[in-house]
Amino acid sequence: MSRETVRVEGLEGMRGIAAFVVFVHHFLLIFHPPFYFGPHDWRHLLLNPNLAVSWFFAHSGFVLAWKSRDMGPSEFPKHILDLLLRRYLRLLPLVLVSILLTLLLLSLQGIHSGVYAGITDSKWLRGYLRFQGNLPDAIGQALYGVYFQFKSSTSYNPSLWTIGYELISSYLLFFAIAILRNGTKSLIGFALIALACGTWKGILPFFLGAALTRLPLHTPPRWLLPLLTLPAFALSDLSGKSADYVRGICAAVLMYVLLNSPRVRAYLAQGVPDFLGKISYALYAIHFLILVSFTSWLGCIWSSHETNSGIAINFLMTTALLISVSYFLYRWVDHPGIQFSKWFAKKALGDKPFGESRSP
Repeated sequence: MSRETVRVEGLEGMRGIAAFVVFVHHFLLIFHPPFYFGPHDWRHLLLNPNLAVSWFFAHSGFVLAWKSRDMGPSEFPKHILDLLLRRYLRLLPLVLVSILLTLLLLSLQGIHSGVYAGITDSKWLRGYLRFQGNLPDAIGQALYGVYFQFKSSTSYNPSLWTIGYELISSYLLFFAIAILRNGTKSLIGFALIALACGTWKGILPFFLGAALTRLPLHTPPRWLLPLLTLPAFALSDLSGKSADYVRGICAAVLMYVLLNSPRVRAYLAQGVPDFLGKISYALYAIHFLILVSFTSWLGCIWSSHETNSGIAINFLMTTALLISVSYFLYRWVDHPGIQFSKWFAKKALGDKPFGESRSP
C-alpha cells in the first residue's frame, strides 16, 4: 500500500458513489418498497445502503487518522486540538441548512410525502415529517439534537442520523490517536477498540478504517484482492443479529482492497466519480428533502408510480435537481464551512493548523 504524502486519491470518488447509492435506495423505497423489504438477490449487493453507510464510517476513520500516521511525538498535541476544534464546525453548516430548508418547505406546504405515501403505500415515506415544526426546535436539532439526541420520528432530516455517529466516533478516535499515536501499538489498539465496541455509533468500521492507516507498507499478491472482494460484498447483505458487525468488517476489507487498487482509484479520482465525491456530503444531506418535496410532488401530479417509464422519468428529473442543488450547496455552504473551520482552528491555536480533508 503506497504512502501518498497529502491524501489518497480516489477515496472521495468512492464516497460519492456510496452517497448516490443511498439516494437510489431511498428513491426505491418510495416506488418499489419490496426491493429492500422483500427477498434479496444480487442487485442488493450492488445497491446496498447499509454497506454504503459503513463505507462512510470506514472512509472517515481512515481520512481522519491518515495525517498522523508518521508524526513525531511533538506534533500530536496541536494536531489533535486542530481536529477537535474543526470537526463539529465542519459538519454543522449542511446540517443546519438542510434542516432550515425543510422547516421552510413545511411552512410553505411544500412537503408532499404524506399525500404521496397514501397513494403509493410507501411505509418509509409515510413515517417522517408528520409534524408542523418550529424554528426553535429546528435550530435545537441542528446544533445539538442531530448529534446527541437523534429521534427519527421527530427529525427534520432522518438521513442525518449518521452525522451524529460521525461526530461521536470522530471525537473518540481523536482521543485514541492522542493516546496510541502511531506504529504497531496504534494499529492493534484501533483494531481492538473497533472489535470491542462493535456497531455502537459506527465505531467498528470507523476505527478499522483508522487502523488501515497504521498497516506497514506492503504489496499484497494480486490474487488476494478479488478473493477478499467477493466475500466482502456477499457477506455485507447478511441479516440477523451479527449483520451490522459483519458489515462493518466488510466495509473495512473493501477499503483495504481499494487502497491497494491504484488503477481503480485513478478512475475514481476523475470525471463523474470525482464530481460526486466533491458534492457527496451535500448530496447526502439534502436528498431526503428533495424526495419528500419535489419527487413526491412530481409523483402526485404525474402519477409516476403507475408505469415504469413514469418512475424512470421521475428518477431522472429528481437526480438532475438533486445534483444541481447539491453542487450549489457544496459551493456556497459546504466549502465555505470547511474554510471557516480552518480559520477558526487557526485563530484558536494561534498558528496554521494541520488541517483535514473534506470528508464528513
